[in-house]
Amino acid sequence: MPDTPFDLTEKEATVLHLLARGHDVKSAAAELGLSVHTVHERLREARRKTGASSSRGAARLLTDAMHPNFSESGKSGVLPCSIEDQSSGQPRIGATDGPRFPGRWGMPVMISAMTTVAILAATHVASGDAAKPTAPHVVSTVPAAGAVVPAGPATMKVTFDRPMRQGSYSFVRVSPDTYPDCGDNPPVQSADGRTFALTCSVRSGKSYEVWFNSSNYRNFTGEDGVPATPYRLGFRAK
Repeated sequence: MPDTPFDLTEKEATVLHLLARGHDVKSAAAELGLSVHTVHERLREARRKTGASSSRGAARLLTDAMHPNFSESGKSGVLPCSIEDQSSGQPRIGATDGPRFPGRWGMPVMISAMTTVAILAATHVASGDAAKPTAPHVVSTVPAAGAVVPAGPATMKVTFDRPMRQGSYSFVRVSPDTYPDCGDNPPVQSADGRTFALTCSVRSGKSYEVWFNSSNYRNFTGEDGVPATPYRLGFRAK
C-alpha cells in the first residue's frame, strides 16, 4: 500500500480499515486469519504512529487522512435523494405524411391502442415499484435530536424501522471536536436487531454531531443489504 499516511505498514492499515468498517479485534483477527495477539500488536504500533489514544481513534485518523474531502458540515436531518433530470431536450416528433384527420375506424382504434399502452405502462411501473426494496430509516435516537444531556457517561442509541444486518454499522463523525469519546467500545445490537447502543462520554458545554450512515459510509444496512437513509443526530451536554 504505497504512501500510507502516518508511515503505517500495509498490515497495520489493513487492521485499521477493518475497525473503521465496524470490526472489533476478534472479528478482525478472524477476517485476516491472525491471532488476537498479533492484531493487538499491530494496533499498538498504529496508535504509536498516529498518536491516537485508542485504536478506533487511529482508524478514524487514517480514514480522515485518506478521505480529506469528506465533510457533512452545514447539513441537518436526512440527506436528500438525488433527482434525475427527466427532461430529454428532444423535440416531439409527429407524422407529416398521410391524411390530416383519422378515417372512420382510425380514431376508435387509436383510442383503444393508447388505452392498452397506458394500462401496460401502469402495470409495469407498479410491479417495478413493488419489487424495489425500500431503505431502512431511523425512527428514534437516544439522546433525542436537540436534547441537552448531563456531562459524563452517555449511551447513544439509534433505532431503525426494521431489523438490521448483524455487526454492520456506521457511526460517522464530522469532526473530532463534535464527536463523543467512545474509545474502543463496539456498539451493542438489540435482540430484535433494530437498535444499536454505543457507550461514550460527553463533556460539559460541548455540542455534538453524529451521523448514522452518510454519503460515504453506509454500513447500517437492512437484512436485505439495502443501506439505511443517512440521519444526523445533534445534541449538547450541560
